[in-house]
Amino acid sequence: MSEAGSDSVPIWWILVFIVLALGLGAIAVLSVGGSLITPAALPVPALPA
Repeated sequence: MSEAGSDSVPIWWILVFIVLALGLGAIAVLSVGGSLITPAALPVPALPA
Protein backbone atom coordinates (compact mmCIF):
# COMPACT_ATOMS: atom_id res chain seq x y z
CA MET A 1 0.00 0.00 0.00
CA SER A 2 1.56 3.27 -1.07
CA GLU A 3 1.29 6.48 0.90
CA ALA A 4 0.91 9.93 -0.62
CA GLY A 5 3.74 11.41 1.46
CA SER A 6 5.99 10.69 4.38
CA ASP A 7 4.08 13.10 6.63
CA SER A 8 0.56 11.93 5.75
CA VAL A 9 -1.59 10.15 8.33
CA PRO A 10 -3.01 6.79 7.23
CA ILE A 11 -6.81 6.70 7.09
CA TRP A 12 -6.96 3.70 9.44
CA TRP A 13 -5.34 5.77 12.20
CA ILE A 14 -8.17 8.26 11.88
CA LEU A 15 -10.77 5.48 11.93
CA VAL A 16 -9.17 3.91 15.02
CA PHE A 17 -9.16 7.29 16.77
CA ILE A 18 -12.85 7.89 15.94
CA VAL A 19 -13.88 4.41 17.13
CA LEU A 20 -11.94 4.83 20.38
CA ALA A 21 -13.40 8.29 20.97
CA LEU A 22 -16.96 7.08 20.39
CA GLY A 23 -16.35 4.04 22.59
CA LEU A 24 -14.98 6.15 25.43
CA GLY A 25 -17.89 8.54 25.08
CA ALA A 26 -20.37 5.68 25.28
CA ILE A 27 -18.60 4.28 28.34
CA ALA A 28 -18.70 7.70 30.01
CA VAL A 29 -22.44 8.09 29.33
CA LEU A 30 -23.28 4.59 30.52
CA SER A 31 -21.07 4.88 33.61
CA VAL A 32 -23.11 7.81 34.95
CA GLY A 33 -26.38 5.99 34.38
CA GLY A 34 -27.28 7.62 31.09
CA SER A 35 -28.72 6.08 27.97
CA LEU A 36 -27.23 6.15 24.50
CA ILE A 37 -30.72 6.34 22.96
CA THR A 38 -33.03 8.76 24.72
CA PRO A 39 -36.35 10.27 23.64
CA ALA A 40 -34.72 13.73 23.78
CA ALA A 41 -32.09 12.68 21.25
CA LEU A 42 -34.68 11.37 18.79
CA PRO A 43 -36.93 14.19 17.58
CA VAL A 44 -40.31 12.48 17.36
CA PRO A 45 -43.34 14.73 16.98
CA ALA A 46 -45.85 14.42 19.81
CA LEU A 47 -49.15 12.84 18.91
CA PRO A 48 -52.17 15.10 19.39
CA ALA A 49 -54.32 13.97 22.30
